Amino acid sequence: MIRPATREEFPQLVDIWLRASRQAHPFISEACWKARADDMALRRLPACEVQVLEAGHRVIGFSAMHGDHLEALFVDPEVQSFGHGSGLMAHAMEGHRTITLWVYSRNVRAVSFYRRLGFSIVDEREDPETGEQESLMVWSR
Repeated sequence: MIRPATREEFPQLVDIWLRASRQAHPFISEACWKARADDMALRRLPACEVQVLEAGHRVIGFSAMHGDHLEALFVDPEVQSFGHGSGLMAHAMEGHRTITLWVYSRNVRAVSFYRRLGFSIVDEREDPETGEQESLMVWSR
């Protein structure tokens, strides 16, 4: 079931984000992820429309939209590769005509995932915090 997140769930969402980010981005230092955790909990999530995916009374993933921009899409690493991310994206896509997102270019799995959903790379930049290349991807109906 996909439903709006509550603020009380934000610490759990940050935990999912942190564990999934470490797994998906081994090229980013542990210190960087820990430094970003407070920003995620205190600034990024509260500024977004956050939807959670619940299975068996347990939150297993979430999406965070800021207008038409996807700030975050993360699934608990223990239950990845079962279509949960696709379900969260389908839910987000229902309510938008266009969606943009930034993804680390070296995260080939994520880039491929978004391409399968119809996103295209339209720009690239260097993340000033990590020095890593990021791709701006866009989807439109």
